[in-house]
Amino acid sequence: MRQFLFGLSVAALGWWLWSSWSGGDGQVAGAAGGAESSKALTGQSDLAAALGGDREGPTAGPLAVGSEPPPDKPGAAEPVPADPTQGSDAELADGKDPQIQGAFERLVAQVKNGDEAARGQALRVLGRPDLWPEHRTRLRELLQLDGTEANPDRQLTESLGGGKATAEQLDLALATLGTGNGFLHSPEGRVLGQRVLELLAQADDKTATEAGSRLLERCMAGPLDNTDQQALDFVMGAYQQHRECADRFLCDPANLARARSYTVKSGDSLARIAARYRKEGIAVDQGCLAVLNRIHNPNAIQIGQRIKVPVDPVRAVMEKQSYLLAVYVGNSILRLYRVGHGAGGKTPVTKFRVSEKLRDPDWYAPDGGVVPAGHPDNILGAYFIKFDNPSYTGFGAHGTPLPETIGTMSSMGCIRMYSPDIEELYQILPRGAVVEVRDTP
Repeated sequence: MRQFLFGLSVAALGWWLWSSWSGGDGQVAGAAGGAESSKALTGQSDLAAALGGDREGPTAGPLAVGSEPPPDKPGAAEPVPADPTQGSDAELADGKDPQIQGAFERLVAQVKNGDEAARGQALRVLGRPDLWPEHRTRLRELLQLDGTEANPDRQLTESLGGGKATAEQLDLALATLGTGNGFLHSPEGRVLGQRVLELLAQADDKTATEAGSRLLERCMAGPLDNTDQQALDFVMGAYQQHRECADRFLCDPANLARARSYTVKSGDSLARIAARYRKEGIAVDQGCLAVLNRIHNPNAIQIGQRIKVPVDPVRAVMEKQSYLLAVYVGNSILRLYRVGHGAGGKTPVTKFRVSEKLRDPDWYAPDGGVVPAGHPDNILGAYFIKFDNPSYTGFGAHGTPLPETIGTMSSMGCIRMYSPDIEELYQILPRGAVVEVRDTP
C-alpha cells in the first residue's frame, strides 16, 4: 500500500508538471524565441516546480514565480514552505525522486551545452535552501564557482593586469551570469555580478555604459519582488554606478555619436528647438534636451551655445515581473526606476506612445467623479504621462500617495512611481516616445 501511494503521488506530480509546461496557466510573454529557448525554459521550470517553488532564503515554498499578496492585503503571509523530508516518501530526502532528478539532469545538460538561459536558472536554483547538497555541489563545479566567495576579485586582477577592461572581457563576464536575473537570487550569482561591476568600473565610459545597460537588462528580466532585499540592494547599487557613467557619456553635449548639433540663435528656446526637430520626426521635448545637455535652467541658454539633439529614440521599457522601468537613449539605459502596476494583470503587455504630459492633473475616477488636483483623494499626484494605444485607453504613468505599493500589482492598470521619479520621467520622456510593457519570465 505504501509503495502504491508513493507511486500515485509521483504520477500526480508528473501530470501537474506536464500541465504547467503545456501552457495551462496562461501565456508567457516576452520570452526569447526559438526552439532552443523553449527547450531551456522547459528544463529549468520543471526543476523549480518539482522542488516546490522558486524563492531564496527561509521563505522558500510553493509560491508561484512572480506572484504577490493581494493588493488589498500588502505583506500577507506566504504559504508555509514544503518540507521534502516529511511524510512517508523517504526517497525525497535522499535524492531519489525521479521528477526532481530528471529535471536536474536536463538542466545540467543544458548548461554543459552552453545555454545561457539554463546557466541563469542554475544560479537561481543555488539560492534555494532546500536544494539537495549533492545537487548544490554539482552545480557549483559545473559553473566553476569554487572559491568565488573567498576571493571574488582574484580573477579580475589577473585578467586586467592594471589595464582598462575591454568590451570583450565584459562580454565574457556578463555571459557568466546567464540570461535574465536568476543570478540575483543566490550568493554565488551576486558574487559573479559584483565581478562585472568591478570590471565596469575599470572600463572607459562608452564601454561601461553599453555593457552596464546589458547588466541592468538582465536585472530587469525575471521576478524581483519586495521580499528579495539582497537582490534589490544589488540592483540599486549597480544602477547608481551605471548612472554616474551614463550621465558622463550620454549627457555630454560634445558627444555627438548618434546625435545632431544645433547652434542656439537669437529668440531660441529649448521648447522651440524641440518643436523644430519634432517636425522632422525626432521625438524630443525641452526637458529631454535639458537633461542630455546638462542644462539645469532651460530658460538660460545662450546665443551660440551648442545643443545636442539625439537621433536615437528616447524610449522606455517596463518589465512587469521585476517592477523595473528603464529609460533608454538608443540601446543604452539612462535611468532605471522601481514601479508598481496593475492588479490582476490589468497592465497589458503591449507598446504605447506618450500622447500627453500633464502637470497637476485632475483625476477622473471610475465612478464618473472628478477629483481635482491637490485633493487628498487624487491618486495621480503632480504629474501624469498619458499613453496612447489603438486597443487600450486610460493608461499612463503617475505618482502615488501610497509609496508602499511600489513593487506590487495594486493599481487599476497605470504605472505607479515614487514622486521624485515621476517628476524626472516627466522631464526626460518626450511626447511620441514608445513605452513598451514586457513580461519576461
